[in-house]
Amino acid sequence: MNEERDLVRLSEIGSFLRERRKKAGLSQDQLAARCDLTKSNISNIENGKKDFNFTTFLEYSKGLGKQPKELLNKEFDFSKDWSLKK
Repeated sequence: MNEERDLVRLSEIGSFLRERRKKAGLSQDQLAARCDLTKSNISNIENGKKDFNFTTFLEYSKGLGKQPKELLNKEFDFSKDWSLKK
């Protein structure tokens, strides 16, 4: 596990999820009310402060009213080189 590299990943993924939430017209409170996540958990994910498991991702997707595959599309390049360049 490379903590420094993973923080970059989490930050980008969190920003991506925040954009999807805002595009859906939802506040963090509204998203939390629609799924089994707390506002604090959502905030930590969107700010790249919290690693999360797949079941949390499924809940986030549920709150957005999206199928998980809709969030795992070509809009966000999960295959990109995440290594840190020095």
